[in-house]
Amino acid sequence: MLAMDYRGPCRVRATHIPDPCIEHSEDAIVRVLRSCICGSDLHLYHGLVPDTRIGTTVGHEFVGEVVDIGSGVQRLKVGDRVLVSFSVFCGSCYFCQRELFGNCHDTDPQATAVGGIYGYSHTAGGYDGGQAQFVRVPRSGAGPIGIFAAKSAWLFSDGRVIVVDHVEERLAFVKDYAQCEVLNFRSVVDMAINLKRMTDGLGPDVCIDAVGCEAEGSALQTLTGVKMKLQGGSATALHWAINSVRKGGNVSIVGVYERNARAWCSRCSPMKLAMK
Repeated sequence: MLAMDYRGPCRVRATHIPDPCIEHSEDAIVRVLRSCICGSDLHLYHGLVPDTRIGTTVGHEFVGEVVDIGSGVQRLKVGDRVLVSFSVFCGSCYFCQRELFGNCHDTDPQATAVGGIYGYSHTAGGYDGGQAQFVRVPRSGAGPIGIFAAKSAWLFSDGRVIVVDHVEERLAFVKDYAQCEVLNFRSVVDMAINLKRMTDGLGPDVCIDAVGCEAEGSALQTLTGVKMKLQGGSATALHWAINSVRKGGNVSIVGVYERNARAWCSRCSPMKLAMK
């Protein structure tokens, strides 16, 4: 089959590799129909993720059709259309029983902070990903994250939702789709001051970093975090979130950072912020 093959920082290629096969009684083989390119794929591409090995098939968000199942699979049948999330989880370990599926112990027992993830380095279990014609989905269970977060916030709260980006097409779409206010950071000198002015001088109750370690908006952060790799990526969006949220507010970090994130969050304690 054809698959997107990681060949080292800033090098990928489409290459022929063997088709996957059933390895466990609860596996399924899925023919990929559509596969997304996530911002986290850029972290791999730029060499920011530890233990990303040559030959890894990338891609961790895809939809497809089941073409084969193991003897223990009961809820799926050949021909079913499925959506596969990025997490590989067993559904029965200590963490899965507590609905912490992203920390599944059975699919990545050597890791201390994450479970298995499709196509996201051996740090996350070494599972081949979805930018391929076929994928093995172990122990089968069951776009952009910022837009989804904005829509969810609008659905589950009665307050204002403000989305920050710099791509006008995305801002126009999310304004209509998620019924929110939008702000182009290219037009703002100081993001924290601007957001506090928009919220009666207090700051938002909740700030969500849905970008992670390749956020744009600061040339210095891009240079030190992405180009020179002196820290775990560009923390621009995280800094904006911490500096903008009201005292005692919540900062939710959905974006991926590779290392040193704890140091960036050290100033949250005096502000009584809750990090999630």
